[in-house]
Amino acid sequence: MKKLLMITFSGHASFHDHVFSMYQQLKDKYQVWTLTNSRTDYPGIHEKYNLYTSAPSNPGISKETLNIKEIRKIISDISKIDPDIVYFESFHTWNYPIIFYCKRHNIVVAHAIHDVTIHKGDSHRQIKKMLNYSYASLSDRLITRSEASYEEAKALYPKFVKKIRTVDLWYSFPNYKKTRGEYVLFFGRMNPYKGIAELYSLIQCTPKLSYVVAGKSDDTVKDILDNIRKLPNVRVVDSIVPYEDMQMYFANARCVVLPYKSATQSGVILDSYRYSKPVVAFNVGALGEEIEDGITGYVVPSGDVSGMAEKVKQIVEMNDSDYDDFCRNAYEYGFGRYSAESQMNNFISAIGLEEDKAK
Repeated sequence: MKKLLMITFSGHASFHDHVFSMYQQLKDKYQVWTLTNSRTDYPGIHEKYNLYTSAPSNPGISKETLNIKEIRKIISDISKIDPDIVYFESFHTWNYPIIFYCKRHNIVVAHAIHDVTIHKGDSHRQIKKMLNYSYASLSDRLITRSEASYEEAKALYPKFVKKIRTVDLWYSFPNYKKTRGEYVLFFGRMNPYKGIAELYSLIQCTPKLSYVVAGKSDDTVKDILDNIRKLPNVRVVDSIVPYEDMQMYFANARCVVLPYKSATQSGVILDSYRYSKPVVAFNVGALGEEIEDGITGYVVPSGDVSGMAEKVKQIVEMNDSDYDDFCRNAYEYGFGRYSAESQMNNFISAIGLEEDKAK
C-alpha cells in the first residue's frame, strides 16, 4: 500500500481544513500522514500520524525561512515515513527543500495550484507567475482547482500538459443547520480585484439592507474602505478573521456577495455552502462553475452592480419557506460537490494513490 504525506505550511485555516478533512476520509483506508504549521487557529487533529512544525508565517523569504535545523528535522521525519507521494496543498518556500529531497529519492510530488492566472491587481504578480511555473516544472502532478483553471494551466504550460489534473476545492462540512440570517456578508481579503469599489456602490444603492464586511484589507483600497465605513448600513471588520469568528459570520448571514473583478475559483462560495448560505457573484473566472444560478445563488454579469443589488434584495425579501429551500439547496449542492467525501476519489486518482508504482 502506498504511503501519502499531505503538507501545508500556510497559516491560513482554509488550507488546514483541506488537508485534515481529506485525511479524515483517507486514514482508515490508506497510510496517510499530515505535516502542518502549528501557527494557525485551525483546530487540527493530533493523532499519531499528524506532524506539526513551527513554519514561518511569511510564505516567501524572511529571516525565519533559513531555519536550517527545523528543515533538517522535517526532512528526517519524511525519511522515516518514506512516503511514495508527497502532496503540497499551498505555496511556501519550505516546500522547495522537500521537493528537491523527493526528486532525489523518487518520491512523487503532487502540488496544488490555486490561482493559475495571477490577478492583475496583485502586487506580487510576476513573482507568483514564476513560482507557479516552478510548481509546474518540478511537480509530477499539478493539481488545479476548477475546469477553467485546468484549461488555463494547459495553455500556460503546454510542456507539462500530461501532468496536469483537476480536483475541485473541498472542505469539511458540518451538519446542516437552518438559520435565516440578519445581514449581507462580504468576506475575505480586500483588494482591488475583489471588487471593493463595486462593493461600495452596492452598499450605497441598497441603504435599507445591513452589511458586514470582514477581512484584512490592502493599502491599495484604503480610501474606498474609508468611504465604506462612513455608510450607516455597514459594519467593517478590517483584520484577519479567526477561524471560529469566520464560522459565526457565515452562520448569521442572510447571503454572501462576491463582486469580484477577476477570480479563478473561490473558497468563499464553499464556505457559504458549508453554512447553508446562498451567494450572489459576478460571472468572472470559474465562479459561474461554482453556482447553480437560481438554485444555490445568483450569477450576475460582471460589473452589473444594479443587477447584483436586485438579486440581493430578492434573497432578503424571500418568505421563510422559499429562503429555507434556497439554503437547503446551497448546502446539499456544496456537500455533493465540494465536501472531502465527494472529492476523495477524484483526489486519489489525481495524485496517483492507487496506481501501480511501475506505471
